Amino acid sequence: MSNNKFSDFIKNELKYCEKYLHDKDAYDKFPEKIENGILDCYEKLATIYAYSGDKKKSTKMFHHLTIFGYRLYTSRFATLSEEGKKKPRLLIQQGMWQLREGIAFNLSKTDPQKARQLFEWAAESCLLSEDFIAAAIKYGNFDDIAAGHLWRGYALLNLSKYEEAHELLTQVILYLNKYKKSGVEMWRKVEYALPKALVPLCEYKLNPTQENLPKAKAGIEEYIKSLRANKDKLEGYLYYFHLKETFADVYTAEKAPELAKVPSKIKKPAKKLEFPPTEYDTKGSVMIFDREGSGSLEAFGTQNEFEAYVEKVKTLGNFPVLSSLMELYATEGLQEPEPLIEECERLLSRPNVEPEMKEKTKLILTVAKDALEAGSTVMLYFDPEV
Repeated sequence: MSNNKFSDFIKNELKYCEKYLHDKDAYDKFPEKIENGILDCYEKLATIYAYSGDKKKSTKMFHHLTIFGYRLYTSRFATLSEEGKKKPRLLIQQGMWQLREGIAFNLSKTDPQKARQLFEWAAESCLLSEDFIAAAIKYGNFDDIAAGHLWRGYALLNLSKYEEAHELLTQVILYLNKYKKSGVEMWRKVEYALPKALVPLCEYKLNPTQENLPKAKAGIEEYIKSLRANKDKLEGYLYYFHLKETFADVYTAEKAPELAKVPSKIKKPAKKLEFPPTEYDTKGSVMIFDREGSGSLEAFGTQNEFEAYVEKVKTLGNFPVLSSLMELYATEGLQEPEPLIEECERLLSRPNVEPEMKEKTKLILTVAKDALEAGSTVMLYFDPEV
């Protein structure tokens, strides 16, 4: 059903953007007057054509974007005022757009040197100072740190700086989870999903073994599958196709290189992040809710308790749905009840399950069973008043 909805969505986007560009006389040639709507449609059509398997048309749209890139990005700070150069948030945003322009150059097979330059500029634009990170943590702007690390990490990946990229990319989810725990709505859905693809890709590049190869391949598919909203999925496919083509040596490989018996670089352990406590870490409750059916509702406990539960489940292994509940909560997604029921019952059947874990699992199971009976789904949300 979801695939049908996405197909309908991109058909509508395709129809709208093709008409829009033809009306602007901008489909077959790049116009003299640049409008945001034109650029938006170029990127959407490039991605939709790639999704549909029309490589020729996709390349054409990406090529239009490179013309814009030549015009706009004549220097690293070409789009910013003197005042803007001093604002990290604007620099991060600029870095993201420089990265996307670099992707357009890559996928249009146009000027690899310009693509590299754009990736270098993106990496520099998203480099966060220790002072900025400290201030962002102090004021709860954890998503700004996550965005800076993500786009810099992605850019560094394209510059073959895998070790530095890996260190940054492994921190993205930690910062976004902390952002969610501050009691706000998570709007960075694509940013939350991208590390699923980027981290295992980095790990394979750092240590190209037969063990890491299937993880890298699975990671990119898990990434695109995790994007549920049509708008997010369309944006997500831009990075999906870019990674698939740029790192085809990984994604098309049947086995790791013979010479890769010993890694050339040792992967550093993920950086341990220490966050100051915030109001909603121990106040309020994560609610487990039957989204569209019976209205079954259970208070799980505080966000810290919820996060601790998920981490404990991860240590047990082989509980992928329960282990991804923090992601479900952070991205405000919907979960089909059947796999949740299966894992809850399997966990509860294990010997020596801690009483607290058993109690929390039973809460999830109760709502999941109600959702199944009502033909509904399970969602998680935060209630600060409970």
